[in-house]
Amino acid sequence: MSCKKLRVVRWKKLRIITIAILFLMAVFVIHGAGMAQVRPRLSVWGRASFAPAQAYWANSFIYEWAAEKGVDVKISWIPVADVTPKLVTAVVAGTEPDIVIGGMPYTKFAELGLLLPLDDVVAKLGKEDIFDIKLQAGIIDGKVYAIPSGWELTWMHVRKDLFEKAGILDILPFENEKDVLMAAEKLTGIEPGVYGIGLPLGGTGFDAEWTFALYWYGFGGGFMTEKSSKGVVLGKEPYRSATKRTFAFLKEIFDKRLTPPDSGEWVDISNNLAFLHGRVAMTSNPMSIWYAIMTGKPDLVPKTMVVPDAFPIDLGQESNYIFKSTKHPDLAKDLVYRFFADKEAYRKGWSEQSHFYNLPIFKSQMKVISDAWKEGRYPVMGMDPWEAAMRTKFHEWPVTYPIGEPTSVWADFCTGWMANDMVLKAVVIGESFDKVIDEYQAKAEQMAREAYGR
Repeated sequence: MSCKKLRVVRWKKLRIITIAILFLMAVFVIHGAGMAQVRPRLSVWGRASFAPAQAYWANSFIYEWAAEKGVDVKISWIPVADVTPKLVTAVVAGTEPDIVIGGMPYTKFAELGLLLPLDDVVAKLGKEDIFDIKLQAGIIDGKVYAIPSGWELTWMHVRKDLFEKAGILDILPFENEKDVLMAAEKLTGIEPGVYGIGLPLGGTGFDAEWTFALYWYGFGGGFMTEKSSKGVVLGKEPYRSATKRTFAFLKEIFDKRLTPPDSGEWVDISNNLAFLHGRVAMTSNPMSIWYAIMTGKPDLVPKTMVVPDAFPIDLGQESNYIFKSTKHPDLAKDLVYRFFADKEAYRKGWSEQSHFYNLPIFKSQMKVISDAWKEGRYPVMGMDPWEAAMRTKFHEWPVTYPIGEPTSVWADFCTGWMANDMVLKAVVIGESFDKVIDEYQAKAEQMAREAYGR
């Protein structure tokens, strides 16, 4: 073979070898990229509560769990007013997260078959250690689809110094609405510019609807007896009378100017600010006001006390749940389990760090807090938190009464601000109670027909 032909052969071999090497390198790169994509990824959305310390604790434990499990996690904390519309929009677009922490509106998602049952997670946590009223909030059609992240009790935040000045401190805790009215009358004007009570009466925020529900349930109110349009009882006796009684009580406070005149325009933060700035002598709220005092208003610490409302309700429907669309159901369930599994860490991180914006859902951990209260550790609480929780017989929503289970209709009625509009029309604007009740009875019936087909 000539030298020229030999060079040609060698060149062809070299080219073949080079192409082979490049091919193998490409295979290796593609395979390596494929291996990198095998690492599981979870998207977690959380409701950014009014106690930021909860998010700090959750971030810490979630990232620690993710490192241990070899999982990539993206956490997004969404403002309270935005979390429900963002979740609904995401579901419609098919971009929902894998897991929701402390979120809503899980009832609608469960009724549509979009959530994973969590009965096995509850069993693993110890069902007997979870308060029945907390389990009730997440059970739809006999299965657990959501686990509430905590109790969110309504407490009457009171200016203890002003109650003492008025000579009525011994009336606490309130036993009924008459005590509340009497205290509001005596406290209004106790100091220049001070109103007796801060009472949310409309606007776009949850405080108005749960303030209405608080007294409404106390007076025997109810919304639905069965999942049908015929089951809507807002405007039917005896529930109609309870609704009118609630309107009358709220209207008396408003008409007597015992609450600020702009109460019909308030949003969720408004009554908090009214109390923090000394505009009102008392207001009902979860412990987010106390959290704000402890983290930024030290002058109010010795002047403030919290006691259960006359008819306390639980606002803690915010829950942990998993969308069925997740590609990693076992990992998602493990993360929800781990949120609660170290019950002491959960109590300290979610409850104590938030200054009890949420109380724990576990009896064992509530007992720890109760024992500490009995030893004098939490003087701001005018009642043993265990006893305060046991006074609580009703949820804000989605649990619907008197049916006693979550319904998307009552949840939509509240989150669509219909309860707020109802209160605004009857109490602030002064429309006929009967007219308002008939209007919203009809709206609720239509909602029930659309949701349940009857």
